[in-house]
Amino acid sequence: MIKALAVNCAPIRVCSKDDGKTAAETASDEMVMGAVRALCEFSLLVSQQNHSDLSLNALDDVLKRFYQKKGVFREQKMSRSAKAKVDDLLATESHQLREQKIHKIRAAIEALVYGAEKVSSTKRRQFQVRLNRARQAATIWSDADRQKAIERLEHEIHQVIPAKLKLFDKLFQHHEQQLLQELGTKGTGPRSIFAKQIALIKTAAEDEIYGAANMTADKRLQFQIRLSNAETDATTWSLADTECVTTQLEREIDGITSNEQKQFKQEFSIPMIEFEAWWETIGIQALRKTIEQRVIHFGYPKMHVVSHISESIRRMGSGDNFTTDISQRLHIANVKEAYRSSNKVNYIRQMLKYNDRCTGLEYMEETLSYLALEGWYDVDSANVFNLLSATDKQRSTRRVNLLRLQKIQDEPIICPVSHQVYHLRETHVRGVCRSIKLSSLRDASEDFRIPNFGQLFRAQME
Repeated sequence: MIKALAVNCAPIRVCSKDDGKTAAETASDEMVMGAVRALCEFSLLVSQQNHSDLSLNALDDVLKRFYQKKGVFREQKMSRSAKAKVDDLLATESHQLREQKIHKIRAAIEALVYGAEKVSSTKRRQFQVRLNRARQAATIWSDADRQKAIERLEHEIHQVIPAKLKLFDKLFQHHEQQLLQELGTKGTGPRSIFAKQIALIKTAAEDEIYGAANMTADKRLQFQIRLSNAETDATTWSLADTECVTTQLEREIDGITSNEQKQFKQEFSIPMIEFEAWWETIGIQALRKTIEQRVIHFGYPKMHVVSHISESIRRMGSGDNFTTDISQRLHIANVKEAYRSSNKVNYIRQMLKYNDRCTGLEYMEETLSYLALEGWYDVDSANVFNLLSATDKQRSTRRVNLLRLQKIQDEPIICPVSHQVYHLRETHVRGVCRSIKLSSLRDASEDFRIPNFGQLFRAQME
């Protein structure tokens, strides 16, 4: 791994800073080399057979450096679908974030120019209500057109179909009636207990009916922005009309004079120019980086488990004492083969039944192998385990069995060692078990505390 990383990073090490690279490209190369070096040092430290507090502390420092610099590979890890998702989120969230920052700048300048009394929260709320009414009066939308637009956006963004919509209405009405019975009265106002509880109930019902994946915060924000844009497109207002109505409402509600409005425009233009320059150069890039960190991340279980490796070494010793081959083989035998044996419908129950049957057969095989190696076996088990010699195979042919039946000779099912008829030959099972200290089933039943197993075995032997 270290050699492969060195070969891949060779062009970065050969190129110098005087090759026409920008400062951003040089910083990116340094991040790549830092992450690769931390990964190589981590591999060398983990491969040691003996560890001390000094080496484990160095291991933690190397992991910390790798976690700080691993984000440089985010662009290579980004797929086309992830890039499209980042662009969609950037288009929606940038609009909202930009409007919020402009609103804060506007509020600060208004408080400075007009005074805090004229721009109180009550007057601002009244101003917004009257502005919305004037905008609705100027729109060409009817209630039916608005409802159609809402249904279209819900189907496109939240994957809402009429059947799910009916089920949601039924569930929401049921929870609303329960809430009314609990509270007794239906509160009024957006800050009432009833309004807060009903909002939570609506969100929970939407997640349950439409699916939490279709009702994320990003999709809700996208729905609101697209609905607002549709309302703006359907209005007959121009920017001049909006400015005229805003100026008139400020004079009526806040008592602001024309001179104060002119002063506000002059004071507001300077911060807006600075904000636009900052937004184009820094703000939008910082927002994109934040969205990329949220969408394309390294929060995988394997990446997180590596952070606990020093603690695991302190508890259980060096890593070369362990292997993942056992779990990999169990995954193949207990999961993959079990899934292939099912009909892919309710496969979990079928996989469990398959594993139970395989485990039972393996226990039976081990028990019969143990009995055969001790000398207790019959013809069938000897044939299955391939324990018969060539002479014994000839004696167990169909013709010999027919002759034995004509002479009416009984064949014992289990043959003692002293009266052994068939002879064991060297097999893989015997070769493996030769170095193992064999124990009787009576001792095994006592060791594993199997109830009445020894008595049952002795009864069968008798």
